[in-house]
Amino acid sequence: MRRRKNRWWINSIHDVPEDRKITLKAQDGPVGKSWYARDFVRAMEAVAEKKRLARGLDCARKNEAARLVFRPGLIRIGISCSGYTIRDVDLSVTQFRQSEWDTLIKTIAADASLSGALVSGEFSEHFVDELRRVGIYLLPSDEQGFYCYCNCGDHHDFCIHKIAARYFIAEALDDDPWNLLYIRGKSRDDVLNAVRQVKSVQAEMMSRGPGTPVSGFIPSGIKLPDMAAPTGFFTCEGEGPLVPIQKESVKINPIKLLGKSPYYFGRENMADAVTELYPSIFSYADSILPDEKREKE
Repeated sequence: MRRRKNRWWINSIHDVPEDRKITLKAQDGPVGKSWYARDFVRAMEAVAEKKRLARGLDCARKNEAARLVFRPGLIRIGISCSGYTIRDVDLSVTQFRQSEWDTLIKTIAADASLSGALVSGEFSEHFVDELRRVGIYLLPSDEQGFYCYCNCGDHHDFCIHKIAARYFIAEALDDDPWNLLYIRGKSRDDVLNAVRQVKSVQAEMMSRGPGTPVSGFIPSGIKLPDMAAPTGFFTCEGEGPLVPIQKESVKINPIKLLGKSPYYFGRENMADAVTELYPSIFSYADSILPDEKREKE
């Protein structure tokens, strides 16, 4: 009887197809390009026994891994250190409860900078810090329901297979940061759709407030809200134009109506940096306005 071709029974790295093998990209220097991948590695390096740490890194760099899988609540990877046997390392992750997902989605939907980071997949320190501020810990850690298991029989924590596994996983997070949310229970599309639904409700509620624009670009009589929803200005999402309202005889900074930008200069939000330019912009506009009127005459 021919054995069913199920790759999960393979115990030798030599029997794994070449396209399924994983090699560590960082053959020297620190592992992980993104700050969260490096943070994931540093948390392990801070507590692992130094000699085992060196052996685990050497194992990751000199050998190959296989069958890396991200699932809700689980990360699994096969580590080969002996050149023959594959040791399965399972990392369980506590999934977010529905109340936590509701908080996460509402927090992101209410902040244009967080929405932009979500769409682009650029999970900055600001993004993670803002979620942590409302009690949502995105990065897996040993203090937040993150457990690691290995079938090698070495009861030291960490064994060299667990250490090697973290290095491979860190580089996988560099390639696809959305796995940080997926292991918590929702896919990229699930989260994006939920945020869009909340933003749609927010935009509809804001559109009910009447406001009369004074602008040469908007036909008179059209009612617009007093505050421009930040739904699509920074993220290029949503339907319809976003027009910051300029009321008669009152100079309003449009950037302030749109909320935070998804981009930062160091720790300064781009919207705050641009805000400083508006006094000069208003002054310049006033200086050229009379000339434009004379040309029309």
